[in-house]
Amino acid sequence: MRILYDNTIFALQRYGGVSRYFNEIIDHMQKRNDIEARVFKRVNWKFTKFNDLIMDAILRSNRYEIYHPTYYCSAVKKRKGIKTFVTVYDMIHEIYSARFPELDDGIEIKRSSILNAEHIICISNATKKDLKEIYKIEDRRISVIYLGISLNNAGKDFNKLPKPYLLYVGRRSSYKNFNALLEAFHALDLKKDFDLICFGGGMFSEEELTKFKKLGLEDSIKYAEGVDEELSAYYKNAHIFICPSIYEGFGLPVLEAMGNDCMVIASNGGSIPEIAGDAAMFFSPDKIDELCSCLKQVINNDRLRQEYIDRGRKRVKLFSWARTTQETYDIYKKVLDDK
Repeated sequence: MRILYDNTIFALQRYGGVSRYFNEIIDHMQKRNDIEARVFKRVNWKFTKFNDLIMDAILRSNRYEIYHPTYYCSAVKKRKGIKTFVTVYDMIHEIYSARFPELDDGIEIKRSSILNAEHIICISNATKKDLKEIYKIEDRRISVIYLGISLNNAGKDFNKLPKPYLLYVGRRSSYKNFNALLEAFHALDLKKDFDLICFGGGMFSEEELTKFKKLGLEDSIKYAEGVDEELSAYYKNAHIFICPSIYEGFGLPVLEAMGNDCMVIASNGGSIPEIAGDAAMFFSPDKIDELCSCLKQVINNDRLRQEYIDRGRKRVKLFSWARTTQETYDIYKKVLDDK
């Protein structure tokens, strides 16, 4: 099997769920003896048309049987002799379009990629459901393949921090709904006993710092970033991990927390209940009082917190990159055999 990937997503984001997904898939595929997997590296991102011409020539050369771009792009077209796959992660931009005025033509490139792909991989049933409703894609053209987990108790204990802490991971803007967590943290006056650590997602903006100060939380909200081992350590040592997102196509940090023995409180937005199962405590993302209720139930209840941690340990065993890769290989083969 001859497969062509590209490096689009790795240029768009240094860290992130999509980058991790393709890094794992490509690495696992390249280790198989029955696969030739190549990554097309764009020469210079300033010369888009030049790169597109090179990519088009490669795709028309009949050297590869499968093209699986790492993100939506104009190269996804119907071509003879090659099957194109597209992975759809979520439909957040379509469902909450008013929150993304900066998208310009990005949504159209995504739409074109979806409509022109031979086969579509969705990372959850929730994403598949939304995709079918919005773009009217036939069921036969879609497969659901869950992501795996890399951060599985890889982190070490670090020096004890001044206070126990709650943990938030990733970007804090728009649909990520970080303000709901901020409001709940303030409403319950948790700063007396806990810090709130935000890992990754970029340094705090002036607007955020102003809000922290207005709420009297400027000394209680901390920023951290680092490599996988450091993130794993923050999960492992956190009192509770909170995912307040309005919608997620998968919710990888939820699994990462479980894989590092960290209790999870999460919203019931999008695919999160599907992925987390009974191993998380849920709340409605638009109801801060429900988040407050969840926190009050477990913040000082070690027995209940441990119960969720134990459930999480069992839950993460259902997800692995080896399984993701095998299922992806199987669908590649099926589509090739159906020609």
